[in-house]
Amino acid sequence: MQNQDFSSATSPGGPIAPEGTYVHSRGIRLYAEQQGPKHAPLVVFIHGFGGGCFDWHPVFHQLADTNLRLASVDLRGYGKSDKTPRGYDLTTAASDIAGVVRRLGYESATIVGHGYGGLVGWTLAAQEPERVNSLITISSAHPVVLSRSVALRPNSQWRRVRRVLFSQLPRLPEKRFLDNDAAQAELYFREGTAPGFRDTPRYHEHVTQRRQAMQVDKVAHLANEHVRWLFRSRFRPEGAQFDRTFPTQVATNVLAIEGSMDPGYVPAVTRRSLERAQSGRAQLLYGLGHFAHVEDPEAVAALIEAHVTGKQK
Repeated sequence: MQNQDFSSATSPGGPIAPEGTYVHSRGIRLYAEQQGPKHAPLVVFIHGFGGGCFDWHPVFHQLADTNLRLASVDLRGYGKSDKTPRGYDLTTAASDIAGVVRRLGYESATIVGHGYGGLVGWTLAAQEPERVNSLITISSAHPVVLSRSVALRPNSQWRRVRRVLFSQLPRLPEKRFLDNDAAQAELYFREGTAPGFRDTPRYHEHVTQRRQAMQVDKVAHLANEHVRWLFRSRFRPEGAQFDRTFPTQVATNVLAIEGSMDPGYVPAVTRRSLERAQSGRAQLLYGLGHFAHVEDPEAVAALIEAHVTGKQK
């Protein structure tokens, strides 16, 4: 499989096939998929580690009949987006997404971010609040709250800490993720999901997509570069500078979606994160893990629609 072209891993099709396009932002090309009525309220989806636009296909399917314009993005270094040698910090990622919002013809959008994508969303809301109507995070947290929690209580975040520390090693993480047709990508996904989900067709379909996506040229390296910055910036002036860009409260409304069986779920971190928002609430989904949007896209889509439209079902 090493010689096959996996560039199509971000767009496997299905009942709803979003429109794929390239968006120019900050001098690079980012691959995006769009769906829904043009000029409807924009919702931008940002994947987490090892993901891509394909992460959101089940949610897009559930939101197909809504009056929402949906756009998912392959982050810099992922999927069909440009693989630049630098630019794998949260500030640059947030600026990339701000550029996507503008290039899609909007001044602002609701931002939905999973895992690392949620960190990007918080950063965008802090640094360019005019681009964010509201923020929805899935299994994520405020970046400053999370880094301080990890520093003070690493055992409470051991799954995250273990992966971040391992990513600091030269070349080995990339090799590990590529060995055996990216079997490590499946292991990472499996560890984060609820046990009852692991025998379902959706699980096996998503695992195939994740393994293919990790084998796209340079993705294994650049995905780890995103994670490396999270750790290394703590010991550099840029880390302190990054923290200072966050106001006491981010001027947006935040919905934090958490899975009760997510190994990384820490209620105190979610609570302290929401305290850093102008307004917000947490929604705990029982029986789901770290990938709630994949495990139960129906529930997550309903929460997104209600949050954006203000209509609780």
